[in-house]
Amino acid sequence: MTRRDLITFFTLSFMWSLSFIFYRVGVPEFGSLAFASLRVVLAGLTMLVFVLLNPKNRQGIQENYKALTVVGLLSAAIPFVLFAFSAQTVNAGVLAVLNASVPMMSGFIASTFFKDKLTKKQIAGLMIGIVGVFILMSESLFSEQSEATTFSSSLLPMSYGLLACVGYATGANVTKNYLSEMSPIAITAGSLIIASLIMLPIAIYAFPYGKTISTTAWFSVICVGVFSTAIALIFMNQLIKNIGAMRATSITLVIPIFAIFFGYVLLDEALDVGAIIGSVVILFGTYLSLNLSLKSLSRS
Repeated sequence: MTRRDLITFFTLSFMWSLSFIFYRVGVPEFGSLAFASLRVVLAGLTMLVFVLLNPKNRQGIQENYKALTVVGLLSAAIPFVLFAFSAQTVNAGVLAVLNASVPMMSGFIASTFFKDKLTKKQIAGLMIGIVGVFILMSESLFSEQSEATTFSSSLLPMSYGLLACVGYATGANVTKNYLSEMSPIAITAGSLIIASLIMLPIAIYAFPYGKTISTTAWFSVICVGVFSTAIALIFMNQLIKNIGAMRATSITLVIPIFAIFFGYVLLDEALDVGAIIGSVVILFGTYLSLNLSLKSLSRS
């Protein structure tokens, strides 16, 4: 992993963590399903501009439309909808822990179906990272508010979240193994344009007609579609191509750190000792799972 890949990794963590802020602002006005579907549609429109402006960005899309359809469904359309339903009853702490299971799932899929073996160091790093996420989210997971929801009523929504994570992990492995010859922009454009066509009817159906939507909410859905989805997935597909699906998806371990930081700075949320300890544990686990070497990074 080069220094450039590491910079891209943490830049992407920053970009995706902002989606938590955008969701908090936009979902109350649009509704979960409308917000999620609009996110995909706006991301698809953004990538359509990339394709129209530069013919090179469309190379390979027609030849690989089947794989791109799978990636668009598994990495965008289906997970966004599943998490939208899950978020209605499952608190943010539990969702963050579920989302942090993506690299473990990705590693399992890679080693089982694509013969991409993990080292003991990488496996240990992933386990440590997940422990760090539990520490980070311990207050949300075990607070009185989370206990108010019974296990039976949370089981189905949590299964939606886990299915979304399976989609992310599978989509990343399909990208790595079947679309490696395409450019990251072409992969992102093809998958998101296809996903947006699928999600457009849902966006039209779920849109809150007759309700006044604030400028701030519109700004949030545009930013999450353009910035935290379209542009972010270009970086993600580049990472998958460079460092592999498992190491790229381990970004989900780092995202809660940025999310808590932005919550503290922008939303005036509390920053406790558990958050600091959990962040340190996550960073150490990520360091191991990415199989980093400080010496090699200093030379790259």
